[in-house]
Amino acid sequence: MPKSRYRNVEAAQPERTRRSAYSEPNAAPAQTHAQAAKSHIDQLIITGRGFEAVKDIELVKDRVDENTTVCLLNDGMGVLEEAREHIFKDIKSTPNFVLGHMSHALVYNRNRNSVKELKSGRTVLTQTNPTLQTKGFTDSLHEIKSLRTTDGSFENWMKFKLPSMVFTAAVEPVCVLLEVPYQNLLENRSAQSMMNQLLREIVTVVDNMPELQGALELRRFIRGESLKKWCYQRIVGKAAAPCDLLMRVEKGLQTDIKYQNGFFQKRAKSLGIDIPTNTLMVQMIKARRAEALAKRDSYIKMEEKSIEDLRTLSSRPRY
Repeated sequence: MPKSRYRNVEAAQPERTRRSAYSEPNAAPAQTHAQAAKSHIDQLIITGRGFEAVKDIELVKDRVDENTTVCLLNDGMGVLEEAREHIFKDIKSTPNFVLGHMSHALVYNRNRNSVKELKSGRTVLTQTNPTLQTKGFTDSLHEIKSLRTTDGSFENWMKFKLPSMVFTAAVEPVCVLLEVPYQNLLENRSAQSMMNQLLREIVTVVDNMPELQGALELRRFIRGESLKKWCYQRIVGKAAAPCDLLMRVEKGLQTDIKYQNGFFQKRAKSLGIDIPTNTLMVQMIKARRAEALAKRDSYIKMEEKSIEDLRTLSSRPRY
């Protein structure tokens, strides 16, 4: 990562092999502030999971306007549509949005309270409504050489982001259904058949999106075997690693299914396309998470007390 005024950023350190180090992707500690800022925001970058991104935008909606540039560098898709539909109802105060995606492998090291770069990648941006504000924002990111930023059309951005979207929408739900790590999918033909069906439905939706009708290169990419091969290569690379979506569902944590399969489901409905397998996966994951939440809430809550606290309670007079 580039040297900057920002703290808690560390570059990759391959020589360090501390087994006690704990890191996780796409996570950060909760930040608390004594007093909320009220100043105007000129440039804002939203990262993290989709449901976190929408909440973050909601928190600062009073500090942004038509002179603000907001870069959505979050997981999933559909955050832009939801922000415009539910947060920025007044067109005059809507900020200028830039869609971004980065392939750098970053993790949050909880022990060191820092973000660590595991693998260098590149960053691709696309401007939804090019203005002087968005151009100034993208130019500033170009100056950070380590980001390797490029700014192009929606087609180029979609081609760059789509593989990771397809992986989370076509592979991870099957892991949740079977409760298995990634590598087990390569040994189960029925699981592979389900993944391929999810992939076919997603490709059908993308192929019929109005904003991509002139994107001949992208449509050739999704119609061939490149997208499928990319997903299987990533499964092989993850090997016995546990599925991130499965772990979140089992713990009853909020998932990004709304911004993954749910995004394609919403677009399919608007286009009049039937995608039953994706719809089934969305309902299955919501049901599994609800079950995990109910199970977690059924546990008897325990509170740890010291011996002094117990003595104090026992010495109180009873009436």
